[in-house]
Amino acid sequence: MPHSYHHIEIPSFDELKALAERSPEQLEALRHQLSMEFIDSLPEEHQGPLLAQQSHIERIIERGNNPNHINILLGRELGKQFVRFADSLNKPIDEHQAADVIQFPNANNRSSNNTKH
Repeated sequence: MPHSYHHIEIPSFDELKALAERSPEQLEALRHQLSMEFIDSLPEEHQGPLLAQQSHIERIIERGNNPNHINILLGRELGKQFVRFADSLNKPIDEHQAADVIQFPNANNRSSNNTKH
């Protein structure tokens, strides 16, 4: 079933810049609010992975000492995730994986083994 996306209003760059200069805490709260609004607007099956990603991003942001450091940390993380994604797309699937094959008893043997005498 198609999902209808709602439009999320984002302040202009100049408004965000002024908010960052005036109240970095309010800017951070707005970033979190808009992120959650976007995730909540998606179908439920997509929300879980995005909430996990959002939590990961929050932890990276908490490690940063200043906005420039946060951007460097987020850029590095984006690079790592891009490499993992590219590897998963380009890596050939091994059709023959080694595994131990265990023989299960047939249904007749199981019922006689479970019978109390």
